[in-house]
Amino acid sequence: MVDTNISSKIELFLSCRRLVNKDVFSKSDPMAVLSMKDGINYRSMSKIDRTEVIDNNLNPDFKKRFVLDYHFERRQELLIQVFDVDSSRVDRTSDHDFLGMARTTLADLVSRGKAALPLCDKAGRTMKQRSMVIVRCRELGDTSLICNLTMQGNSLPKMDLFGKADPYLEIYKKSAVDNSWLPVTKTEVQKYTYKPRWKPLELSAAALCNNDRKLPLLFKCFDWDRNSTPDRIGQFETTLEELEAKQPLAEFLLRKPKDAGKKRPKKRGSIGIALKLRKEHTFLEYIRGGCQINLTVAVDFTASNGDPREARSLHFIGHGFENAYQKAMVTIGNILTPYDSDNKYPLFGFGARIKRTNRVEHCFPLTMNEADPEVKGVQGILEAYRGAFNHVLLSGPTYFSEVLAMAAANASAARFNNDSQEYHILLILTDGRYDDERQSIDQIVAASTLPLSIIIVGVGKADFSAMEKLDGDEVRLTSSTGQRAYRDIVQFVPFRKFKSPQLLAKETLQEIPAQFLSYAKMKNAIPLDAKFAVNASETKLPVLNYQPSVHVLTRTPTLYDSKQRSMQQMSTANIHLLASQPNMFPPAQAAVVPQSYHPQAPVVPQSYHPAVSSQQPSMYQGAFNQTPAGQVAPVPVHVQAARVIPQQAVHNPAPSAVPSAAPSAPSLVADNRVQSTADQISALESQMKAAAANMDFVNAQRLKEQIDKLKAQSAAPPAYAGGDAYYMAPPPP
Repeated sequence: MVDTNISSKIELFLSCRRLVNKDVFSKSDPMAVLSMKDGINYRSMSKIDRTEVIDNNLNPDFKKRFVLDYHFERRQELLIQVFDVDSSRVDRTSDHDFLGMARTTLADLVSRGKAALPLCDKAGRTMKQRSMVIVRCRELGDTSLICNLTMQGNSLPKMDLFGKADPYLEIYKKSAVDNSWLPVTKTEVQKYTYKPRWKPLELSAAALCNNDRKLPLLFKCFDWDRNSTPDRIGQFETTLEELEAKQPLAEFLLRKPKDAGKKRPKKRGSIGIALKLRKEHTFLEYIRGGCQINLTVAVDFTASNGDPREARSLHFIGHGFENAYQKAMVTIGNILTPYDSDNKYPLFGFGARIKRTNRVEHCFPLTMNEADPEVKGVQGILEAYRGAFNHVLLSGPTYFSEVLAMAAANASAARFNNDSQEYHILLILTDGRYDDERQSIDQIVAASTLPLSIIIVGVGKADFSAMEKLDGDEVRLTSSTGQRAYRDIVQFVPFRKFKSPQLLAKETLQEIPAQFLSYAKMKNAIPLDAKFAVNASETKLPVLNYQPSVHVLTRTPTLYDSKQRSMQQMSTANIHLLASQPNMFPPAQAAVVPQSYHPQAPVVPQSYHPAVSSQQPSMYQGAFNQTPAGQVAPVPVHVQAARVIPQQAVHNPAPSAVPSAAPSAPSLVADNRVQSTADQISALESQMKAAAANMDFVNAQRLKEQIDKLKAQSAAPPAYAGGDAYYMAPPPP
């Protein structure tokens, strides 16, 4: 089992260089304030503490020490603000002059040890004086100390009427808060013996005594009973410091609390403890030494996800809506970004029919480039994911084995030794059961000796009981040949269990440090030399530029106005006219949306699958027949027709906002009933929508120009008011 509460204590020290001088007759009196946000303990920037004030100094070295809890599975954002103190009310920052601020993440700092952050003004512009804050970061305490305890009992008393004793030990440590005893661990039960020899216990000094050798420890010895509560044999107190001093074997007499003060207390036996201490490298030491954490993402494109053109699909992309696939990519990608120096991620899909080859593939790059499956940054992952729907058709069945084989091949090519270290994480996003259980388990067992961890996120409301079998927390996986996995490398998480991305990240990534250390221990690899030591020269420090976390929806509705030659924010009423902008997006940026967005929209393509008649729009909902030749024959299921439109028009309106059907647009030439300017505008808008729906963007653009002229003459308001849409603005001409 993995201790899910493990975290590392980090201490930070701040220094500033080339600060702005805000005082007339002296120099600035700087003070720094540190705030943090991690989405769980701090959902917004919360003040941690401040430094002392240093008088008349533009290059201060603050003595204040900030102690923080570092969690690998969280994105912990830091904000450092520097002020020139001008009043006696030091904590009231509004009374002081602002000297600059810097943003970073705790992961960026711990991976470097020491770094320089350029100070910016409140608008985010770099200070002209090239002011900077230097942050020194190191792990606090001796967290790498491992204690091995071998314990034995001697001359324990008879505790059972018809037997001897069934003893076991419980270990406690004293709380620094209320002096209560906190449980640490316990041994197994040794039956029918007065001289038990318990199995050795191995735990970190942090878990045993909070890395405090003088912290009191309490050992309690009990006699186990099958049908009643255990009987206490005796107890004793000691410390790790005392255990070290009494080696090779520390002997302690067992006593009960009622024996206190007695000259000749009852003999209750003794406990002997042999202690061995050893150093074990921590996860942070490997990260700080420069070990690269490489993320690979694999996305489920099987038809059981649902037609991506419909809002109920797990792959649906619409305004104000992040589907679960996007959320998982962004959440985990944002956290792992600081540990990957090139910030490039291989991105694959499985279970889709590739349009250009008309073949179902179970491991294909979403870039559609076999030679280069990598994308740049988390934003690149999102763009490649959205663009993939132009090149694939959802199909099936769901096979993991090829994706697992690809990840294992990449991990086997990685070096992990005392000269170079690289560790891989495979993120599989899927909607349900998989159809190649035996092959997948064989691949996982074989990969358990490679620098690889596998995270499986279950999306949707399907039954994930088969997935949980791959997570070897309880029972270690065994291959079809009887070989057991060397270590647990799989973590399965159902997406629906977590209401926030931060909790999802915490659950999915919390086992990675332990899995990483188990592999490093297997390879006997020590951490590399730190890239930047704490005492490195300031002129050689890396300058960290803050990289904000990527979100799926980040832009506000804007449109380029050719008359004003500038970007203009669009009103809600005009958003549906976006389809008339032919150059808004290149074809690769298209996305699939429901037909209800444009009631007259034809089906493009008319068949969801080449094997289905163009007269019957269809897709495959995950039902498959196995042919004698071993090929998968999909079973077509009728679905609602849909079309492909540019990304800027992606939209999922409320049912009441868009009519289910629209009358055909009237002709301005043939219909003599169109008299007023408002009627002309309405008729032209209907024609423009019909042209845009039929992908006739040239005619739609011409109609829009006519509408703009009529509106300029009459100042008539837009005739159609619909919901918002998410889109991106075009570049200026």
